[in-house]
Amino acid sequence: MSATTVIRPAGASDGEAIAAFTQDTFAWGDYIADSFDTWLSEPGTLMVVAVDDQDTPIAMSRARIVSPIEAWFHAARVHPGWRGRGIAGDMAAELRVWAREEGAVVGRLLIEDWNEASVRHVEKIGFRRVVDVVRCVKPIGDASPSPNGNGSRRVPSRLRARPAHAADATPAYASWSIGELGRAMRGLTGSRWTYARLTINHLTSAAKSDSFWEIGSGWAVIDTQGDAVEVGWLETRSEDAPDLLRAVIDLAVGRGAESISLWLPAVDWIVKAAKRLGFSTEPMGVYAVEL
Repeated sequence: MSATTVIRPAGASDGEAIAAFTQDTFAWGDYIADSFDTWLSEPGTLMVVAVDDQDTPIAMSRARIVSPIEAWFHAARVHPGWRGRGIAGDMAAELRVWAREEGAVVGRLLIEDWNEASVRHVEKIGFRRVVDVVRCVKPIGDASPSPNGNGSRRVPSRLRARPAHAADATPAYASWSIGELGRAMRGLTGSRWTYARLTINHLTSAAKSDSFWEIGSGWAVIDTQGDAVEVGWLETRSEDAPDLLRAVIDLAVGRGAESISLWLPAVDWIVKAAKRLGFSTEPMGVYAVEL
């Protein structure tokens, strides 16, 4: 640990100092200040801060347990004036110990490919890239400048999304597990910037919450949050991919959504199908470490 810092659990009084040095993390700002208070109250999580000799936070990071054996690490931030001193690594070590004590045997995190500094850091402390993913985003409905990305009328899908039942979870899981998409994801599924091992229970729970959909010979888990729709998991074949994605867009438009995001494995035919429908794409990597 750095001789000039102490790492401790975060508290409510740390929020203001953390917000001050995270407001310009990205070109658009940061989500830390808006999430900080909520994170403090969430069960199964630990948020730590590194503080200076005045007990003022100069860095933060967070871990949460996403299954009995899996942890997710994210939100690592270091004050610009304190970078390059190994503080992020010190926080990661503390979080790994905590996650292991909570029963996790593997920890994961997600990094955009453009963030080369973070990639170098996590590889230095033992993480390795295990899955290539692509986040695809598209404005739709009233927020879309052009309905299908080329200024002409949006073409509806020949397929229709129908609510799937809990009984569909087993065949959907089996198809995905042996198919190209499931193999590329190495058994992981995404949700709200977090990845964990997919189980049949994930799909049965999605069916009970009306977010599991059958689309032709494929399936998708489709969540609506406010005016945004997110697809964290889907199963389809290459010949059906364009129509399945169109059906997802049709569903999102019908719900009055303004944007849709897809979390896809970096499989050429599914990513190309998304691009042809006007989605912008951003490659990322899921990194993992044994705990």
